[in-house]
Order: sequence, then structure tokens, then C-alpha cells
Amino acid sequence: MIFFRDQHLTQDQHLAFGRLFGDLHLHPAAPPEPGKPELMVIHADKDSPRANGEGWHSDVSCDPEPPMGSILYIRKCPPRGGDTLFASMYAAYEALSDRMKTYLDGLTAIHDGEHYRGQYANYGIADKPSYPRAEHPVVRHAPDDRQEGALRQQGFTRRILGIPRDESDGMLRYLYEHMANSAVPVPLSAGARTRSPLGQPLRPAPRDVGLLAAISVPETG
Repeated sequence: MIFFRDQHLTQDQHLAFGRLFGDLHLHPAAPPEPGKPELMVIHADKDSPRANGEGWHSDVSCDPEPPMGSILYIRKCPPRGGDTLFASMYAAYEALSDRMKTYLDGLTAIHDGEHYRGQYANYGIADKPSYPRAEHPVVRHAPDDRQEGALRQQGFTRRILGIPRDESDGMLRYLYEHMANSAVPVPLSAGARTRSPLGQPLRPAPRDVGLLAAISVPETG
């Protein structure tokens, strides 16, 4: 993660910055800003049925080629709450035993976008006939990263392939708990940089409002 403080961007400047990395990702479900299909506006207040992205997740891993990362620009920050926590999946992977790393290496899992169904009904967005579904390695070894590996995430993962269903369910429960407990959240003040974070937005306090804009950039430009 890289944090840039005290920025003042228009929507077009936000998009132009993202395009420096390549063609921007189109979210398969979330409503975009009118006339700007690559720009996703996230709003949360006391009447919101959910905080967007609530729970530990990485973005849109149900896509066959998930985005490399996202560029968030906060337009209105609530005075209380509304923080987003980030946690390194490299740290979570490194905390595993060598035997567990050996077990997980080479396994793949199904990532399914069907959980988007109904999530944006409060915006008047009708569900699509289907949502993306893809298979990805449980442990991601990026060719340009010097670190050993990074765990995949909870939001979209439905089952691990090649092992019995009950074993998959038990292993995913263990990994989700391990990720939450062993990965140290990275605060804004740390100014840390990592390629494999999970994020968890926290709800604004009652009566407060949070507003941010998000774009996602490709794995390779």
C-alpha cells in the first residue's frame, strides 16, 4: 500500500492517474458513476444496509484476471469511525508452519461472484443473470515479488478443489481465522507498502457519512 496525503483530485484526474497503470477494471456488479463506468462511488451513512466491502477481502477475486490493486480517494471522511484496516497476506503466509505451506502450495480454489446478488438493490440495481467465477491458486506466488507467497482471501472463495468438501470447509475456516488473527493491520501512519493486502472497512458512527471513489488497476499495464 502507498498513501498520498492531502490530495485534491477531480474524478477525471483520479481516472487519468489510474490509466497510467493500464486499462481500468470494470466492476461486475457495483453501480458506477454516471458517464464514468470505471469509477465506483462508495457511500455509507446511518441508513446504509451494509458498509461496502465489509469484512476482510481483496477486490473482485472472482474475475479470471483480478485487478492488481485499487486506488481509493476519500472525498468525505466521517469524524468518527469509517476507517479501513489493511492486513498483509504475506505476513499471514509467513506465519504458517512449513508443513501447512507445503500442503497449500499447488492447491486451487473456486472464487464465485454470486454473493453480489441482491447487494445493490438499495441503489435500484437489478441483478445480472450471472456473475464471474474463476479458479485461482490458494497461495499466490507473483513472479515479480521477492517475498515467498501470499494467501488468497475469504470474500469470494467457495471451496478448495482436489480435496473432499468437508476437508475444504474445515481448511477454509482455519485459513480465514488465521488471516484475521495473525495478519497485523497496517495503520495509515505506518506508510507501509505491500502488494497483497486484505481490506476491512469499518462503519461510520451513527449520523455520520463517509464518501469515497474507487478505481481498480490491472495486474499488468
